[in-house]
Amino acid sequence: MGKTTVEQNKNEYTVINRLTYPEAINERELRAIAGGVVEGLIPVTTEQSNKGILMKSMVEDRMTLQSYFSSVVNKKMFLDTLIQLVAVVKECEKNLMNGNNLMLDWDSIFLDPRTKKVTCLFWPIVNNQHTIVPAEFFRDLPFRVVFSKHEDPEYVSAYISYFRCHAPFSIHHFEKFILGLMGKIVENKSHIPSGSTGPESQVARVEEAKGTTGNVAYNPLANSEGVEKVPVSETTVLGMVEVDGGTTVLGADLFEEPAFPYLVREKTQETIRINQPSFRIGKERNDCDYVVADNNAVSRNHADILTRNRRYYIVDNRSTNKTFVDGRVIPVEKEIEIFSGTKLRLANEDFVFYI
Repeated sequence: MGKTTVEQNKNEYTVINRLTYPEAINERELRAIAGGVVEGLIPVTTEQSNKGILMKSMVEDRMTLQSYFSSVVNKKMFLDTLIQLVAVVKECEKNLMNGNNLMLDWDSIFLDPRTKKVTCLFWPIVNNQHTIVPAEFFRDLPFRVVFSKHEDPEYVSAYISYFRCHAPFSIHHFEKFILGLMGKIVENKSHIPSGSTGPESQVARVEEAKGTTGNVAYNPLANSEGVEKVPVSETTVLGMVEVDGGTTVLGADLFEEPAFPYLVREKTQETIRINQPSFRIGKERNDCDYVVADNNAVSRNHADILTRNRRYYIVDNRSTNKTFVDGRVIPVEKEIEIFSGTKLRLANEDFVFYI
């Protein structure tokens, strides 16, 4: 992603993003935003200038998250904002939109001053060079907030501890944790891991539970004691792990099953699990992890799919008939990032990549 600028004129913000090579517009995601498929995303327009492709968003009568959290933040403000952001991330995943294109930062999250409804910027870009990882945003959020001195600080301690005890990050599991902090019981019969595709088949029951409040002052940056503590609460959240004996735990391993990205081969509808950090596709049986035996247009060692830090890339290995990402030919021996729903073509053989 190229240079992003924010222009403010009274109560109106104009956010401009100039794309840089090898970034390109993801037309499917752009249409999804325009069609309102994901509630909470701000409309995006595109235009061609002499400096390249520009993306623009206009935001009126809103305040940034930075402004909203600039004063003392209480528990309700913090958790109500979080649960809305979690809902946006989940909807992006559900609609196969790259969650790392969601601009989860202080200047790109906006709230209605009256209703406190959250809206977010999402740049529909292929090969985004400056993505934002949701897990990192949520993890770092409390360290930029000054919390109220007139509430029990234990929920903040529990929040910080959560990220030290849960890896890999799952937005669904995190949602249940936040609901627990809000004083709700969440009971699930099944769970769809973060990044899964297809309809969710979970049965959930959410009901109000009695919460506890206190009057202890807290600032996470100044507090050197009790950071690892988890509050003793009347709320039981199924599927959570126990931390320091404070939270009742049921089904600790239920949500941490490993999941691999996969390809669907269009011609045969075969599912191909990408279960290695470097996964090679081609027609050479001795060198490839998946062999395309019935297509002579595919090269012997056509392309590699790489997994690194929960991000995914495809590399063309100097193939004869090229590799395409969402209809665009990619340069040889250069890592091109791919996302859930990305269409891949090796010569004339089509695949779709899913996380």
